[in-house]
Amino acid sequence: MAMVDDLTRGRAAYRGQVWDEAYAFLGRADQSAALDPDDLEALAESAHFTGRTDRCVEARSRIYTDRLRNGDNRGAAMCAFRVHIVLMLHGDLSPAMGWLARAQRQLQQEPECAVHGYVCVAEAEANFYGGNLAGSLDLARSATRIGTHFTDPDLVNLGLHQAGRALVALGDVSGGTALLDEAMVAVVAREVSAYNCAWIYCSSINVCDYMSDFGRASAWTSAFEKWLCTQPGATAMTGSCRMHRSRIMRLHGAWTDAEREARQACAEQNSTIAVDAGQAWYQVGEIRRLVGDLPAAEEAFGHAGSYGWDVQPGLALLRAAQGRPDAADAGLARALAEHPSDRLARAKLLPAQAEIATAAGNLELARAAADELAAMVGAPLAVRAAAVQVSGAVRLAEGDPAGALPCLRSSAQIWADLDMPYEAARSHQLIGLACRAIGDEDTARLEWDTCRAVFSRLGAVPDLKHTDALLGCAHQTTPLPDGLSAREVEVLRLVAAGLTNQEVATSLSLSKKTVARHLSNIFGKIGVTTRAAATAYSCHHGLD
Repeated sequence: MAMVDDLTRGRAAYRGQVWDEAYAFLGRADQSAALDPDDLEALAESAHFTGRTDRCVEARSRIYTDRLRNGDNRGAAMCAFRVHIVLMLHGDLSPAMGWLARAQRQLQQEPECAVHGYVCVAEAEANFYGGNLAGSLDLARSATRIGTHFTDPDLVNLGLHQAGRALVALGDVSGGTALLDEAMVAVVAREVSAYNCAWIYCSSINVCDYMSDFGRASAWTSAFEKWLCTQPGATAMTGSCRMHRSRIMRLHGAWTDAEREARQACAEQNSTIAVDAGQAWYQVGEIRRLVGDLPAAEEAFGHAGSYGWDVQPGLALLRAAQGRPDAADAGLARALAEHPSDRLARAKLLPAQAEIATAAGNLELARAAADELAAMVGAPLAVRAAAVQVSGAVRLAEGDPAGALPCLRSSAQIWADLDMPYEAARSHQLIGLACRAIGDEDTARLEWDTCRAVFSRLGAVPDLKHTDALLGCAHQTTPLPDGLSAREVEVLRLVAAGLTNQEVATSLSLSKKTVARHLSNIFGKIGVTTRAAATAYSCHHGLD
């Protein structure tokens, strides 16, 4: 009687998509007596939604064996497809491909059916991540064709989504986005099963991030959150949603909340979807880097990498902050080499390359990065903002502050329109440097006051220190002691504020070698041999 009650309650919970209750009741019923394949499938899907990948695979393995024993090749193939997808999401690539091979083999002698379309979906996924975008597009279109023929809305919309994603990666952003939106219409209208709703939501938001289309990403994340409210106990999916929400929060300046959401995502998601766990840790790493907690950033990026997430450009910027420019250059060069023609992927890497190259005095590399970004005609607003900001920073480093100002003001305005306060503040900091370089100290101070308020609110300690040091450099009116030049005083003040040579170089748009030369000259003029003594000298002479 208890088994019957558990089974009845489990079936009801599954129909109501109350995933934690469905798993609890069906799992208990399965312990009393083996479930039939349909109930076992319900248990497997409940296990997936609640973050129990091993239990999900075990249940579906039993279904596969049962279907095979009864000569149901199509049913066995569909089960193998589902195991393949679950293992792929978990990051278990070798067994996942083994299950896909099983699905393909079971269909060899079968006339075309909807299951062939689902295998096309799996093959399109494999081709996409393997770099064969044209092949992925063809397979996605086949999936939609088969889904249409057999009136399978899940298959139709999975195919539309995958075709849209492939088109975006191939450079047809408008055509791809149209297909992505079409699939999302079906998802929002509940025309697609719960499992495939979650898949399309998450994958679509990831494509938005890839495109730097943060407005669409935010809208789809909100829709995902609303849908999840109807899926009680789906902790694996709520974890993925928290990751997406964390990314949006970080961009809009809610760093504390973003980090909390990202860490909670890692706990809830239980690596059911490995790539989302990697992204969540990457968000933690970026926030820790931006607030100046470099050891914690290093740890978080390590976690992200262990889930297969590429941690560039964050890790390169961390290496630069640690005073390791060679490692930063190598990491970015590797990442760029892996995307020789993918302009949207490169657009995420080139700003960091330009920033690090400028700080190191490699203006040729910085200019090349700026020019490549500027050539991305029709790019999303965030890419255009990055492009003009980088162009302005490089012009400033090349000694053309007047030419830099229009670019920097344009970038500040776009970032503000996108509600990305940190990026806007970085533009204002550069505007201040350009104004000072042409002698407009009053405007420079106003710009630095503006960005300082933002950095203080965000907790961006390294940028706050840089800005405070710059504000301390403004309005020098008293004679300079011991023959120090104005530039040497600027360097000395930044050193006295605790900045490393690399940080001084970044603040003043100089190369690290130039900073070292200035510091050597300063030590000689003021008669000291250590940074501590130079700091004491700065305080004594009122230069701090």
